[in-house]
Amino acid sequence: MASVSLNNLNKEFGGMLAVKNLSVEIADGEFLVFVGPSGCGKTTTLRMVAGLESLSAGEIRIGDRIVNDFPPGERDVAMVFQNYALYSHMSVRKNLGFALKARKLKGTEIEKRVLRVAKMLDLQELLDRKPRQLSGGQRQRVALGRAIVRNPQVFLMDEPLSNLDALLRLQTRKELIELTGELKSTVIYVTHDQVEAMTMGHRLAVMNEGEVVQLDTPDIVFNRPASRFVAEFIGSPPMNLLEVDITEKESGKCFLSGSFELPVPDKMKSVDETSVILGFRPNEMELVSRGGMAGSVSVVETMGSEKLVYLNVGENTLSILVPSSEKVNQGGNIRFRLKPDALHLFNISTQRRISFE
Repeated sequence: MASVSLNNLNKEFGGMLAVKNLSVEIADGEFLVFVGPSGCGKTTTLRMVAGLESLSAGEIRIGDRIVNDFPPGERDVAMVFQNYALYSHMSVRKNLGFALKARKLKGTEIEKRVLRVAKMLDLQELLDRKPRQLSGGQRQRVALGRAIVRNPQVFLMDEPLSNLDALLRLQTRKELIELTGELKSTVIYVTHDQVEAMTMGHRLAVMNEGEVVQLDTPDIVFNRPASRFVAEFIGSPPMNLLEVDITEKESGKCFLSGSFELPVPDKMKSVDETSVILGFRPNEMELVSRGGMAGSVSVVETMGSEKLVYLNVGENTLSILVPSSEKVNQGGNIRFRLKPDALHLFNISTQRRISFE
């Protein structure tokens, strides 16, 4: 395996910069996830690493080699695509061994590697089947096996689980985490699914409009989002965000937005802005019988062990997660409080996180 260094990558399409000055260092054996909405540049970045897309500017280093001018076949990377990209006329066995045959390995070595990967991915019983005879999950395992059998320096994966149903995606995700951990693989993974990104990546590179807007561990990205965009995109359901004024009252400073009013916690009183974006996650709100704030329930979504409740608080709409045992009815009124340690502040003009520690 090898480290990967992306230095000031740019990609221009018809005068538009799809990737802007992107720089990321990926350690040997690291599982890095590029995550962001459609059109943010994450797949274009992956294709540049693979050699399927040329660079407008910048440098790509894999191990100790600068590979900008190397064709895909000489970069020693293996790519797993969203649509599996299997040869439909070939058996699973021949699909797995195709790249090795193209490299002119001996038949005994090819068979040895194919059988080892088939056992690893539980494909032994499927080796003589054609792709059309396989389920979606089996096809994806064959696509992964075809990449693994080559023993590349880096695995590149472009939304490989997006075509699977929810239960199969969960199962395959677990298998993929276990497999790449066992192989100690360097993996660059692309997804728009923030839950997938949070559960799989050692680090997340959150992208928006061609730029990496935050690069950190899933825990830090979730608990200390660098901007309003990251706060909204990472987390399901998304963070509640309100534009509030910081007002001085007899009882002290408070956040105020229409009928929404909240005392400013002591650790935030040093913030000198008069208006900010206040953020708090739905799971950091709790129901109370008295005190706190009041809201009217507009929608209740049952999610198994929890309910997602949408509240109208004056002109503001908030979401709150409550245990499924709570009796919350549409059209009713409830009271809730926010945990002071779980509040986030963002600058209105820059949208960047305001530090108050």
